[in-house]
Amino acid sequence: MFTKIPAVKLAEKAVAATIICGALALGTGGVAFAAPSTTVSGSTPASGHVACTRAPKALAKITKVEKFAAKRLPALQAKSNRLTAAGHRKLASRVQKKIKNLQKADTKAGALAKKIEARCPSGTSS
Repeated sequence: MFTKIPAVKLAEKAVAATIICGALALGTGGVAFAAPSTTVSGSTPASGHVACTRAPKALAKITKVEKFAAKRLPALQAKSNRLTAAGHRKLASRVQKKIKNLQKADTKAGALAKKIEARCPSGTSS
């Protein structure tokens, strides 16, 4: 029977991968090039993906995240302290990781709220 040489198989796979990557690159580049760049007045993005017309709703969600973080952080810190005192270092480090992630989310939410309020002062009612 006829069997392919391993080097030939590898070369065929490399050529196929190059063709697929090239097609995807040209396809996405073409889509990005053909995207319209016109904007309607009043619907410009405030901060990434938030339009000024949707600013109050976005700020309400941000406030909800900040309230959750303020409520949850003290409980997590107390739990971490209890676990550390009891000698459960691995569990305490996992809780510390949750605390760190929650603080990061709270910081990002605050920064996003500042950006929205700076760009859309008339769109904020809170």
